[in-house]
Amino acid sequence: MIDRFLAILREHPELSVFLTLALGTALGKLRYKTVSLGSVTGVLLAGVLVGQLGIRIPDVAKSIFFLLFLFAVGFNVGPQFFAGMKKDGLPQVIFAVIICVLCLVTGWLTALAFGFDAGLGAGLYAGASTISAVIGVSSDMINHLPLDEAQKQAQTSAIPVAYAVTYLFGTAGSAWILASLAPKILGIDFEKSCKELEAQMGAGDNEPGVVSAYSPLSYRAYRLENNETAAGTVRELEEKFAPHRVFVERIRRDGNLLDVS
Repeated sequence: MIDRFLAILREHPELSVFLTLALGTALGKLRYKTVSLGSVTGVLLAGVLVGQLGIRIPDVAKSIFFLLFLFAVGFNVGPQFFAGMKKDGLPQVIFAVIICVLCLVTGWLTALAFGFDAGLGAGLYAGASTISAVIGVSSDMINHLPLDEAQKQAQTSAIPVAYAVTYLFGTAGSAWILASLAPKILGIDFEKSCKELEAQMGAGDNEPGVVSAYSPLSYRAYRLENNETAAGTVRELEEKFAPHRVFVERIRRDGNLLDVS
């Protein structure tokens, strides 16, 4: 039965794509305390697992999905990018150039130190830097290298595997470093800095005896059915919530609003 299932996936590779999406989405919803993979990481890991079944995805389908991905990212991020350029464009450009150079040099040196080929090196760089566009660019570059078809196929197939493995640390690892390790390296006390910023912005502690009038809850409407809970007078209903202070302001009966006394 398993052999028949694998044969169906190999005959119809489009089914493996939807299988990967379904498994990845389910995997991304799993949560341990406050930690969860998320849909993107879940689908990447599911893709690595399904990819071990020897399913061949046509190159045309790869190109189409990659172009759709680039279009979706540009459509979402493009307006934000140009809006940011209007405010402080030059510092943003300089910062982007520095980050690009650092990521590229770090990925290249790491691949060189561990003896990775072009496929593993490109996947490492793409995943660790969370730059998915590198997958398509590096695949095209590998196909133009003076290698035989078997070597090209092996290196191209290694790109998404290395990408999926390193993408997890590229997202979760960078967040941990920025929140935990970076403040220690820079000698910054986050709690103290936040309190100082609150004081500057006027969001610190209120003066003694001063209470904010803001309340997240103003009114709620309840439909009362003819049962024991709803039976009785307005006074009796309000007293059911003691020691909490609950007041009935109005009642809608038969389409009419009635003030209560």
